Order: sequence, then C-alpha cells, then structure tokens
Amino acid sequence: MTKRKTRQAKNGTKRSKKTSSKRQKDTQAGTWINRALRFLPAWLFLGFILILFTVNTMGGTITIPGINSGDDDAGIDSSEYGGLYNPEAPLAPLFTESVDYWAPAIYRWAAEHDLNPNLIATVIQIESCGHPYVQSFAGAQGPFQVMPLHFGEGENQLDINANAKAGLNHLKDCLFWSGDTDLDGVAEQQPDVGLALVCYNGGPAVIYRDRSTWVQESRLYYTWGTGIWADASKGRSESSTLDAWLRASESQNLCNQAEAAQTLLDPLTNVQ
Repeated sequence: MTKRKTRQAKNGTKRSKKTSSKRQKDTQAGTWINRALRFLPAWLFLGFILILFTVNTMGGTITIPGINSGDDDAGIDSSEYGGLYNPEAPLAPLFTESVDYWAPAIYRWAAEHDLNPNLIATVIQIESCGHPYVQSFAGAQGPFQVMPLHFGEGENQLDINANAKAGLNHLKDCLFWSGDTDLDGVAEQQPDVGLALVCYNGGPAVIYRDRSTWVQESRLYYTWGTGIWADASKGRSESSTLDAWLRASESQNLCNQAEAAQTLLDPLTNVQ
C-alpha cells in the first residue's frame, strides 16, 4: 500500500513537472508572439524602404498617390516641362494671368538665352508679378526687377527687352556661380536652381555664405523660387507654393496692379 502511494506520488510529480514545463513553453511562445506583433510596424516600414531602395537602384519608380505624385500630374510628361536649359519647354498652366500675359515674349526670351520658359516665368512671378513699371526701394525696375548696375550707358531700364536681357544675363551668371563651388571660374557641379535664384535676388555673395546667416528675404526667396519652379517644371496646373506667395505680404495686390498696368501695353507692340 505504501509502495503504491509512493508510485502515485512520483507519477503525480512527473505530471506536475510536465504541465509546468508545457506552461513555461506556452508562456515563452506567447511572449515572442507579443514582441513580434509589437515591432511589426517597424519591420513593415523597413521592408517598404528596402523595396523603394531596390526599385530605385534598378532604375524603376513607384508611384504613391498623394506623396510623390499629385492628381494633377496624371498624364503629364514632366520631362517636357523640366530642364533649366530647355528653351522649348511649354509654360506650365499655374502662373498668374499677369505673368501669362508675357507668354509670347517669354518664349522668345527663352530661345534667345537658352533658358527654360518656366524658370523665366518663375523669376517674373516673384519679382514683379509681371508689372512692367514697378520699382523697388533699392532702385530695381521692370518685370525682372534689374538693378541699374546691370545696364549699359544709355540703356532704358524700363524697356521691356532691355530689362529682360539684363535680367536673364544675370540669371545665367547666377546659374553658373551656383555650380562654381571653388570660385575658380570652373563649374564643379550642376547648377543649383535655389542658390541661383537667391543669387539673382541678393547677389552672388549669398551663394557662398552659410545659409544660417541669410537674411529673411533670401530665405523666403529660396522657398518661393524652388517651390514654384518645382511645380512648373513638372507641368502642374496648381502650386501650393505660389498660393502661399500670393497670400504673403502685398503679393496679390502687386498682381492686381500689374494687370492694370498691362492694359496700357495692349497689344504688346514694344515686345515683338
């Protein structure tokens, strides 16, 4: 009897150990599952980045609606609108009416200076909104807001073609300087459109200064210029950056004044 009880006790102990071991294994399995579920979003994100990197390395593209393409990009060949030195690019349908007013002249100036019409329109948009006679406190005048130092003796700053010639020559210089990082007269890298636009506004010295030292005007010009150009060079019909520019300061008022002043120029006989 005593031996039977002893065997039963031993069997009970063995069953208890087996049950305890099974519970530990179940607990460990549950812990690993919980950990895996906790870090699942991170693993999915890393996997997504890996896919993007792989596709990009192989030369492909992944289009994500609302992130790297807008609804207004559908059916648009952005290569047709882009390229800083692409004079045959069509104007994107996003500029204000007072800038579109100069479209025939913009296409001609683009051909003469081997520049993208959308880049020229971006400069006109920010500088004057197309106002033919506007003058800044610093003395810059006309659609391109060119300073007197860029004109030759006897040249009229407010002559539309003279204004465009001086402004676009300065813009081309800025495009070159933005790639001449060593100041040795040789462009070591491709032009930086943002730096070129800031140079156009504030002079070439701005290019080589630390951006933390830029004045507010230069910082805003960089933001407006690069944003509008980025949208225009993709052929978009709308630009959130341009909308923000119109809401800032007196921009919308300037465009209204530009449209009023342009009525004095119709038709564009002095731009042909």
